[in-house]
Amino acid sequence: MARIRKEEALRWLAERLGKLSPGECLDFLCKKRNRLVRVIRGLEGFRVEERGFFREDFQTRDERETVKICERLFAREFPRSHMLWAHRRRA
Repeated sequence: MARIRKEEALRWLAERLGKLSPGECLDFLCKKRNRLVRVIRGLEGFRVEERGFFREDFQTRDERETVKICERLFAREFPRSHMLWAHRRRA
């Protein structure tokens, strides 16, 4: 588990999306670990889960769309956070 700055989270995500194998995910959590944005690699694309202020799931086809959705979700779920917990694991 890595602790990264919120400004670097999208770059960190974009660098690792292509390396994910189906069934793996990237988790981003706030300091208190009560809000979560999860990106899961599937066979035909990505699923983005939002668990925190809102509870929504998004289905995307490519990495560019996934990063764009995550940018919006990071602003919505982590408005006052400066640091995020990020890690890669099996879904």
